[in-house]
Amino acid sequence: MRQGGLVVFDFAEYPAGIMSVTGGPEYFGSLMRATQARVKLINAFSLCLHSSRSMNENLGTDTFQIRHRDLVHPGAESSEGMGGLGLQGFPPMVNGGYLRERHRHGVVPEISLSRAFETLDFVVQHESDKALDLVTLLNDAATLYGNHQFHSSLITAWTLCETILQHKWSSYIEAQAHSEVKSVRRQKLTGRDFTASVVSEVLELAGAINKDTLTALDKARKARNAWMHSIKSPVYGDASDCLVLAAAMLSENIGREVRVNVGLSATGF
Repeated sequence: MRQGGLVVFDFAEYPAGIMSVTGGPEYFGSLMRATQARVKLINAFSLCLHSSRSMNENLGTDTFQIRHRDLVHPGAESSEGMGGLGLQGFPPMVNGGYLRERHRHGVVPEISLSRAFETLDFVVQHESDKALDLVTLLNDAATLYGNHQFHSSLITAWTLCETILQHKWSSYIEAQAHSEVKSVRRQKLTGRDFTASVVSEVLELAGAINKDTLTALDKARKARNAWMHSIKSPVYGDASDCLVLAAAMLSENIGREVRVNVGLSATGF
């Protein structure tokens, strides 16, 4: 596929992306849910394509974030043309229709596209209902990083790390559970007294995470806290390290490797 080529997503067999109600007071809520599902899926594909190219070609296509207003909706029949706010990004042609921008500086190999869609299929059908959300979250963090929004990237990547860490913690508690571990005790173990710092230390001692992961978690947490509590902007190295950590933890969590390329570009003075 030529870079800049148009990828069309057919949501006919994807219930989450289809409006469940087409009229009445529930219409707007149904429209919102369907639109959000489509945006989430396409943003997840962004990360899958980025990861696939990083592994197959040692080249990372820039990730992207689309919004509801970026969507272009083709009509049910070819005669109906296209609609949607996304058309505002297409330069109109003098004789009618729209001119789609064409990039001529490279192509995406078929093997990279195939692997990207295989990963997307895997994530969508994952037994965990959070898998798609986590992949989308990683895409958000990677896109923010590429746009030099290091504080937002760090916070987003850390959210992913902490979510997976808490999942590991809950799984560890359940694995240790026996008749003496009452619900009150479980509630205490998952309460506010057990912070991410404490949880990661215990999990490392228990062998649930390794020493390198613990060190990376400590570094990312400190950088995140420095921004949240003291507005101390992280350097790009803090953001990139947290991004790589998030990708590694996500890969282990879902059982499939996803990779982020943390290379940056910047214009000179």
